[in-house]
Amino acid sequence: MVVDLKKLSDSLRQSSPENDLRNDLRRIIRARKSDIEHALSTTGTYVLRVPDGRRIRLSRAVKAIETAEAIGASL
Repeated sequence: MVVDLKKLSDSLRQSSPENDLRNDLRRIIRARKSDIEHALSTTGTYVLRVPDGRRIRLSRAVKAIETAEAIGASL
């Protein structure tokens, strides 16, 4: 019985809202990979809705790099 309580305690310590969200995102992205890749190639963005109702906007990395370079050039 003590071993079971120890395992339960360890698993509860490892679980957190952040880890749960991260795991949900991985699962959703894997399931929608082809849709995401198509949207990124055609429009450059994809809005992902996570189970808790939030929206996450995915963009191509090229645009983020260009934006960072433009900000750096203006400083």
